[in-house]
Amino acid sequence: MMIVTPQNNPAKPGPTSFMTERNAHEVRCGMCRREFYVDEETYRSASEAIESGLDDPYRCEVCAEEYDDLAYEG
Repeated sequence: MMIVTPQNNPAKPGPTSFMTERNAHEVRCGMCRREFYVDEETYRSASEAIESGLDDPYRCEVCAEEYDDLAYEG
């Protein structure tokens, strides 16, 4: 199971704090709880992770970087 982050596919435009034509699906960051709008693929991936039992699988770019730094420092 994969945590959904903007870094999983850096070629795609990332999430936005406002709804756009591409980013029409609302998700909350599992760490900071802020709302973001994401594309269909990211939303579907997060929804599948939730259905599989993972709580709050989406992490915003700031929180994902912070999490990675903490994991690296061990």
